[in-house]
Amino acid sequence: MRSKFINIIQSNSGTIAKRWAKMVSNSDYTKTYRKLTREELIKLGKDVYQNLGRWLDPETSQAEIGRIYVDLGAKRYEQGYPLCEIQYVIHYHKRVLLNYIFSEGVLPDTLTLYRVTEFVMEINNFFDLAAFYVTRGFQETLYKKIIAQKGVEKERIKNIFPRGSFYYETEPDFRSFEKALEGFNLFKVK
Repeated sequence: MRSKFINIIQSNSGTIAKRWAKMVSNSDYTKTYRKLTREELIKLGKDVYQNLGRWLDPETSQAEIGRIYVDLGAKRYEQGYPLCEIQYVIHYHKRVLLNYIFSEGVLPDTLTLYRVTEFVMEINNFFDLAAFYVTRGFQETLYKKIIAQKGVEKERIKNIFPRGSFYYETEPDFRSFEKALEGFNLFKVK
């Protein structure tokens, strides 16, 4: 049953992505994304919906999903996207997909309410997890930018990034703060 849902989503990814792009381009909360062309927005949306099956596959680990979305968060930070916009766009991905599933008659008649609910919960969990990892990637990149600056008090940085904030390291290495604050260049090749 799950594979039917995934096939429906993947085969209709273009239609769903166009609806998503329209919402994003009309929203006051996604100003940075609105700078993209309609085609670029549709491609972003289509990529998410076409890959959803792989991400919902039980064989795909949470770590793999984490890496993808941590990297996306870092990329969006470097591109200058505000974190709140990134979160809102993820919300739109979920909202448009669920609206499509329930409003377009794509659900087979034989589907029980339990199975529909179960699948919707999986979709919700996936997008919530994606939002979490995007935030982590964004935050890690911000952390790296801050520690590369001179004159930032390490106690203030510790308060901004509590232990356990990062994906690639279980807790911030505050010794790197000290080195950065003493003028050590983290990007210098030894």
